[in-house]
Amino acid sequence: MDNAFIATTFDWDHRTPTDRQRFFNKVLRKLRIGAQLTPVPGHMANVEARMNLFHLLEQTVANMVPGDVVDVGCNAGDSTIVMQRVITALAPEKQVHAYDSFEGLPVLSANDSKDGVYAQGHMAAGLDLFTRKFNDLGLKMPHTHKGWFEDTIPSQLPDRISFALIDGDLYESTRHVLPHIYERMAPGAIGMIAVYYDAAIYPRKGLPGGYRSPGVKRATDEFFKDKAEKVSLLYANEYSNGYFRKR
Repeated sequence: MDNAFIATTFDWDHRTPTDRQRFFNKVLRKLRIGAQLTPVPGHMANVEARMNLFHLLEQTVANMVPGDVVDVGCNAGDSTIVMQRVITALAPEKQVHAYDSFEGLPVLSANDSKDGVYAQGHMAAGLDLFTRKFNDLGLKMPHTHKGWFEDTIPSQLPDRISFALIDGDLYESTRHVLPHIYERMAPGAIGMIAVYYDAAIYPRKGLPGGYRSPGVKRATDEFFKDKAEKVSLLYANEYSNGYFRKR
């Protein structure tokens, strides 16, 4: 299966200038001004992060890892669309499950408030938008679980998981979902951490808080401190992703 649908379905590749920006860039060059206009990076994801998602999920299919697929923190559904496209094409016997409050972030604990990155209600995307995106693409709807993670996880998780995308943004959310997902992952299953920034491996100056999500790294590192698995870093331009493979 090729992955070109990622670039053609969504406008994630923001480094390609628009026609209007190309025109102004020509004007700037003629004026000998050493600058150019490019589209503003997206706030929720980029094409590199989705390519990482595609290749990690495809690995679990190619290796015939048993279990279903979960998107924990699906927001408006762009990541879930990638996952459903892969599963529909390569492993239709598997089920895709998507989890979100569809009301944005919950009330922040002190553990998350101290980071000064997020606020209650941040990144809200309604279930109607999620559903409309799937309908517009004529794509099979995943099993959608609306509610706070504490209400849907673990009670609504599948018994066996082959792939999990974990996008909780916060320390408390990540700390809550990781043990339950890990417990249900089959040997060889892959867990992808949507935003996992590690300055010791790849420091970035002036990176906005949302690209760092420091609470996610704290909760992830705490959980894996006594585990056999190691979380590895994947480059994704503005973002960096983490992933681990269940032993």
